[in-house]
Amino acid sequence: MRSDGPNALSVGQIVGNLILKFFTGVGNVEKWSVWNWVPCGFALGLCAFSVLPMPEGPWTQFVWAAVCLVLPLAATFWRAIWGRERAIWLRALVSWGSVALAVIGLAQMLYLRAHGEVDVTGSTRIKPRSSVGDGAALLITVDSGTVRRHLRLTLGVAEGSVGTQSCAPDTTFDVALAGQHPEDENRSLTSGTTADIALGGQSTDVRVVVTVHTLAGCLMDISVDKAVLHD
Repeated sequence: MRSDGPNALSVGQIVGNLILKFFTGVGNVEKWSVWNWVPCGFALGLCAFSVLPMPEGPWTQFVWAAVCLVLPLAATFWRAIWGRERAIWLRALVSWGSVALAVIGLAQMLYLRAHGEVDVTGSTRIKPRSSVGDGAALLITVDSGTVRRHLRLTLGVAEGSVGTQSCAPDTTFDVALAGQHPEDENRSLTSGTTADIALGGQSTDVRVVVTVHTLAGCLMDISVDKAVLHD
């Protein structure tokens, strides 16, 4: 498509010039020119959009996503302030690389939204909440709409009658999904030990049974120290 006239520009040429200005900036312009800041604004928009689907969970899983989002901002800011006198290929490389990294950061955040670890400690309920003795079975319910395939569960054990007994060192427990037998690695666990439970496919209805083993006459308090859903 081309307009009439000897001096007319084709649509393709106009679009090409716009793209060239976006990724390289214009030649002899002041550093506050809008074209120097468009890549920075674009990277900032991608970073802001990437934060929206950010799930709850251990901060360590967001390290690489954060690097891919912070670096483009720093690079495009450098390009707008100090890079205007640099070679066109360097400005283009910074712009293209910044956009690519921001897109990767967004993709990582979307992946973590669907498959990342989610801390559900505050969404767990344990029954009964009273002190229990040897052979008691407690039911832990995870009240969360998050769908994952595994539950990492860390339980704490404390004396039910402080000052009258010392049974915590000899207390163990078995952990399994309700209606199933405990896996070997989830048997005879002690306070602070983490059990990893396969949920048998994606499910939001998570119910775990904890069977307590302690000395005769001892009463123990069982609590959920940490609960994390993951794939």
